[in-house]
Amino acid sequence: MTALALPFFKPWAPEWLIRLMILLVLLPALGTFALYFSNSAETAGYYGMEPADVQYSVVIMYGALVTFLPLDDRFVKYLLPRRYFLLGIGLNTLTYFICEASRSIEIFMICRFIQGAVCALFCSICLNMIFSRLQVQRARTIGYTVFYGTLQVSIPACALLCSWLLHYFNFNILFYALILMEIPGVILLLLLTNNVRFRKKFPLYQIDWISYLFYAFIFTAGGYIFIYGQQLNWLDSPLIRMLILSVLIALFLFVLRQFHLKRPFINLKLFRFADFRNGLLLLMVYYIFKGTTGYAYACLQGVLGVDPVHLSPIWLINIAGIVLGMLISSRFILNGTSGKYLIIAGFSALLLYHIQLYFLFSSVSNTHDFLLPFFIQGLGAGGLFVPIVLFTVSSVPAQLAGSVSFIGIGVRFVGFCMSIAISNYFQLFNNSTHYDKFRGSITVLNPIMNETMEAIRENVALGGQDVKTVNSLTSGIWNKMLSKQIFLRASMDYYEMIIWAILVLIMVLLLAPRGKRMILVLRKRFLPY
Repeated sequence: MTALALPFFKPWAPEWLIRLMILLVLLPALGTFALYFSNSAETAGYYGMEPADVQYSVVIMYGALVTFLPLDDRFVKYLLPRRYFLLGIGLNTLTYFICEASRSIEIFMICRFIQGAVCALFCSICLNMIFSRLQVQRARTIGYTVFYGTLQVSIPACALLCSWLLHYFNFNILFYALILMEIPGVILLLLLTNNVRFRKKFPLYQIDWISYLFYAFIFTAGGYIFIYGQQLNWLDSPLIRMLILSVLIALFLFVLRQFHLKRPFINLKLFRFADFRNGLLLLMVYYIFKGTTGYAYACLQGVLGVDPVHLSPIWLINIAGIVLGMLISSRFILNGTSGKYLIIAGFSALLLYHIQLYFLFSSVSNTHDFLLPFFIQGLGAGGLFVPIVLFTVSSVPAQLAGSVSFIGIGVRFVGFCMSIAISNYFQLFNNSTHYDKFRGSITVLNPIMNETMEAIRENVALGGQDVKTVNSLTSGIWNKMLSKQIFLRASMDYYEMIIWAILVLIMVLLLAPRGKRMILVLRKRFLPY
């Protein structure tokens, strides 16, 4: 039998083992992405960096993934998948060893960029393995749901795993754990597959490296502006001004180049479809509303003093909500339900989550109070993702559906960065506002303050310390209490703003005439983003 006639998977391989293999190939890549995002404090301590540096390490990996995907689309059509996969495994393992041995922030960021490109490689191979086997519309819908569900649960699942590992081991053990996680997927892929291509070989000529460099610069520099803009006081910083100007120039040249190329790197003609633009806007807004959970986790850990290990019930219930939301939305899609109602239902669940959390920002709450809200958040986040993506791809002609992925994941990146930037800005702004209010009302003339200080002083004095130590400890405890209350009030203000924003969005979706045409159509050529 010739190589072209051989199937990709060996005939004797059972279906359940193939599915397990695909999952084991994909999970280490997603674990790399979620590792630092869910363990920012430990990462900052290990490398001696600022929290903003940890955020940018996630952004730069995400940006590398986004910008490498159009190139990867060419590589995966030319290289044999097994060799391509082993190349990615080798690069990934090398960067893990470097990250474990080095404490240089610059080297760490370079490794993160490489890991982002390799993550794109893994995702591309997994997508081709999944969707080459799913030809029936029902099966492709289930495939979308499984893939998107894996993406959605990767961060809470990684946080759950890492919290237990870090409870018993040092931080560097995480790198060895990621290397070990790669081994089962490698073994199964080599055992279950033939050394053949997914489709006919396509030569690697006319690769647009210039567009790739422009694209990579736009996303990595843009991510830097979003993450460090607040810290550097935005336009007051010469660096931020220079980067904004550079990104605008690079964006102009990139767009100009795409319209003059016969085979553009990114097909920007998709933006002429109004529903496609609306779908991308919904996707961006979805990521902003979904990215508010950081305040809740900060409240649990910083105010209520819950350690990461005891956050496990929160992560588990959130994962359960995501999975259930995905299953429910896919069932309604298969039944032909209008995407309008699915999207409104999903945003309504996120609205309910924010309303519940608004009343839970208190120093007397406990972990169990957060279980139901996080389940509802997972339900909304999981239920929204597939309908929004399918609505976006349904808005373009079938022959252009293959180009949607590259733009869609770019918009996801922008929404992710905007969520971080908006959160950072309002956290500082609201904290400053409430600090000034507290400072104006809490003085030595305030009897409540005097009573509270005296109660704290009496409790501290029971330890037998001298007067100077008692006064010092009392002031420290008081300032800590005040900081917690400022954070809680600032979080409530931010969630109130998000509540009103979601309400406005739901009203627009209900009243907009275009919403009546939100019909979800599956495109055979489309691969998820």
